[in-house]
Amino acid sequence: MHELDLKQNLRLRRFYMAVATYVACGLLVQGCAWLGYMPAWVPVWWAFGFGLVNLALFLIFRFGWNLMVRDPSLTEAQLLVSMFAVMVLVYNAVEARGTFLMLFPVPLLFGVLRLRVHQMARVGAVGLVGYAGVIGLLLRNHPDRVLLPVELMNLLALAGVMGFVCLMGGYISRVRAELSRSLLTIRDMAQHDSLTGVFNRRHLIETMRHQVMRCERNLCHGFALCMIDLDHFKRINDTLGHPVGDEVLVAVAKRIGDSIRAVDYLARYGGEEFVVLVEGSSIETALTVCERMRVGIADLLLPALGALPIRVSIGLAAYVAGDSDATLLERADRSLYLAKKAGRNCIHVEA
Repeated sequence: MHELDLKQNLRLRRFYMAVATYVACGLLVQGCAWLGYMPAWVPVWWAFGFGLVNLALFLIFRFGWNLMVRDPSLTEAQLLVSMFAVMVLVYNAVEARGTFLMLFPVPLLFGVLRLRVHQMARVGAVGLVGYAGVIGLLLRNHPDRVLLPVELMNLLALAGVMGFVCLMGGYISRVRAELSRSLLTIRDMAQHDSLTGVFNRRHLIETMRHQVMRCERNLCHGFALCMIDLDHFKRINDTLGHPVGDEVLVAVAKRIGDSIRAVDYLARYGGEEFVVLVEGSSIETALTVCERMRVGIADLLLPALGALPIRVSIGLAAYVAGDSDATLLERADRSLYLAKKAGRNCIHVEA
C-alpha cells in the first residue's frame, strides 16, 4: 500500500477513536438527562449537532480534502470542536456541571502524539476561556444555578490540570519526535552501505522482489539488472592498502550514481561489486547506461592510484516472465563471469 494511503488510514483510525469518545460522552449525557441533571432535549440536539460535524470530518478524510491543508490530521481543529462540545454540556448541566468539567482535559490527550507545547497550550487556553465564558453566560441567564466562588475555584483547578496536561503532552510529543528521528536514522543505516552511502544488499533484494511483483502484475515495462565488478581490485588493496581501496569504492559508487538515470537504482552488492537496476524493457537503453558507467569509471583519476587505472566488467541480464530475484541475480552473475572471461573492461549481455 502507498505510504500516503497508510497515513490516511491512520488518520481515519484516530478519527474513529474520537467518534467513539463522542459516543461514550453522549451516553453519559443521556444518563444525566434521565436522572434529571440535564434538560431532556440536550442529548438529542447535542448528538445531532456533533454527528453532523463528525460526518463532515469523515467526508474530508475519506475524499482526501484534508491533504490540502498544512496539518492533514486536522488535530487542532478537532480538539477545538470537542472543546466547544464540552462547553455546551457544561452550560446546560445543572448539579452535574462538575462531572462534565472533567471532560475538558480529555481532548488534549488526543493531541499528545501530534501537537507541540504551544499548540496544546492554545487548545487548553480555549477551554479555559470557554469555561469562563460559560460562567458569565450562566450569571446573566441563570444566576440561580451559579455559586460564583465555587465556579472560580473550579476554574482555578481546571487551569492547573490543563496546564499540567499541556506540559506533559508537550514533553511526550517531544520524546516521540526524537524517537521518530532515531527510527529514521536506524532505518537509513539498515538500508544503506556505510562506506559508499548507496543502498545495501538487503535493500537491493527487497527492491528486486518488489520490481518483480510489479512486472508480474503488468505495472511496469520491465527492467534489466547490471552487475558491476571492479577489475583486479585485490591488486589495489594489496599494493596500496585498504584505505585507498575504500577511496576507490566511494569514487566508483559516486561515478555510477552520476551515470545512471533518475529512474534507475544503485546498490552495493558486496565487496567490489555493485548492482544497477535499469528501468524499462529496452535492452539497448540498458546497454547505453552500462557503457556510460564503464567509460565514466575508466575516466576516473585518483591521485592515490597514480597511473593505476580503474576498470570494470559488467554483466547484463533483462527480466523475463517467470524470473525471481534469485534467478535474475544468477543470470546477471553468469553474464558478469563471461565478461571477465572475455578479457575484462567490457559488457556482456546474456543471450
